[in-house]
Amino acid sequence: MESRSGQGLLRRRGVVLRRKDSPEGNRSVYVLMEHEGPVWLLAPGAARGKVRFGGSTDPLVWGTFHVYRGPNRCYLRDVDVRKDFWTLRASSQRIRQAVGWSVSLARHTLPGHACDDLLPIFFWSLCLLEEPGIRDDLSNWRFYWRWLRSWGLAPDLNRCQDCRVSLSGAFFSGESLYCEKCGQRSGTGVSLDAHDLYVLYAVASLKHEDFLRNAGQFRIHPETVRSCTTILENTLAERA
Repeated sequence: MESRSGQGLLRRRGVVLRRKDSPEGNRSVYVLMEHEGPVWLLAPGAARGKVRFGGSTDPLVWGTFHVYRGPNRCYLRDVDVRKDFWTLRASSQRIRQAVGWSVSLARHTLPGHACDDLLPIFFWSLCLLEEPGIRDDLSNWRFYWRWLRSWGLAPDLNRCQDCRVSLSGAFFSGESLYCEKCGQRSGTGVSLDAHDLYVLYAVASLKHEDFLRNAGQFRIHPETVRSCTTILENTLAERA
């Protein structure tokens, strides 16, 4: 389609974040689409089988969405499925984490505003959940840190927020990391030694293939990772 704001047909890559069915048998799917951002797409009759989409309207399904944009709403015509991440449903922990990411994306992105940087972050994070040797807590930290980095909100893992000295250990408080001296003034937070910092930085910054290759070498207490990830989630909730 030539104009993003006009009526007509378009095809966009994207992922289903949510879906809901009406008592009348209509289905609405909330899709994070390339160049469009999150958009509700209506599929009249799909919930009662009048229009057959199969599993292509399930949450976490990735593909190319064929859409008609009308004067008041957008209608889903078809989906060319690329990947459905069905294997994640075999693990209650992993499907719960994947759905949690989907809920966060739906909650913290603005409808109708493009956020294309998040699509590859979400896709490759889901791919990590399919890998049996990857720790869930590390993939969760990686997902949220990369999301915040794409929005310019990720904490600097190398330098103290206040004095900018290089960190050999840190105190993670609020939205930032502090050296030992500055951290004494920041209140409560998570204490990190040099090895913790190294692991968190590596997990966040390595390319996908390098992360997979080195995943078995990351040694850090799961509670430390979870506490740091909670800080990232709080930052997202407060700033998004």
